[in-house]
Amino acid sequence: MTSSSTALEQSAYRFVLPTFEGPLDLLLHLIRINEVDIKDIPVVEIARQYDVMIDLMRELNLEIAGEFLVMAATLVYIKSKMLLPADRERIELGLEADPRQDLARALLQHARMREAADSLGERARLAGLVFRRPAGPETEEEGLLEVSLYDLVGAFRRVLEQAGRQAVQTLRRLQLSLAERIRQILDRLESGETIPFATLFPPAAGREERIVTFLAVLELVRLGSVSAWQARAFDEIHLQRRVV
Repeated sequence: MTSSSTALEQSAYRFVLPTFEGPLDLLLHLIRINEVDIKDIPVVEIARQYDVMIDLMRELNLEIAGEFLVMAATLVYIKSKMLLPADRERIELGLEADPRQDLARALLQHARMREAADSLGERARLAGLVFRRPAGPETEEEGLLEVSLYDLVGAFRRVLEQAGRQAVQTLRRLQLSLAERIRQILDRLESGETIPFATLFPPAAGREERIVTFLAVLELVRLGSVSAWQARAFDEIHLQRRVV
């Protein structure tokens, strides 16, 4: 049994993705961080990163609906069409439709829906401020961006990659439950301090401990006990306890 599966058994944790966090949201996240044009998606690289994220989400025991696998199959199909010399030549000559067109259309429509939903949510938040004194964390300040689930998963992937590059790691048996790690994180944030997400993963921590820590962060964000934000897109993610 792997250390990661042991961690998940210890935590007895299963995170169900919010309804709006689907495969199109994951693709939009990858397109955003790679700074590419939706209408000219580098399918080979985006498909590779999509598979990496799906594998990590499975390891973290995140609930993955069948639509994620359908999207993975769609990306494989588009990639095969783009890689075959005969098909690529016909596409470039305009004799055959670009297989990315339907996906680009769906992504643009989904992005517009997300923007509309975010706009309505922001209006509701601002309306609420009229009737109460702002008591929340600094994420309510203008200019700070709350991060998505995929931003957090991407940040955690970078933590694991960084750990993999370290020459020496301290090997020790983990005796830490998810509930204990949640309490530790809340204690650290008790004073209202803002902490960088990456500092929750010390160099000596093993993979199992890192997974339990990340699941604790996800649960706290899901419950609304902790907010995760960044000053600008692609900046370091910070965590702060919400004041009720």
